[in-house]
Amino acid sequence: MDKSKRTFLKSKRSFRKRLPPIQSGDRIDYKNMSLISRFICEHGKILSRRVNRLTLKQQ
Repeated sequence: MDKSKRTFLKSKRSFRKRLPPIQSGDRIDYKNMSLISRFICEHGKILSRRVNRLTLKQQ
């Protein structure tokens, strides 16, 4: 295949800075079910940092 006719696929990753799932004003408390429910699955297990996009300190 001729080099000029090759098409290179670019990565479709987005390098935009995402908003953190925990805002600075959120109160982290075991009674705050609206906040906690975002970080657990249907079975009650804690989701991983990679899935939640949390830092080590937030996790």
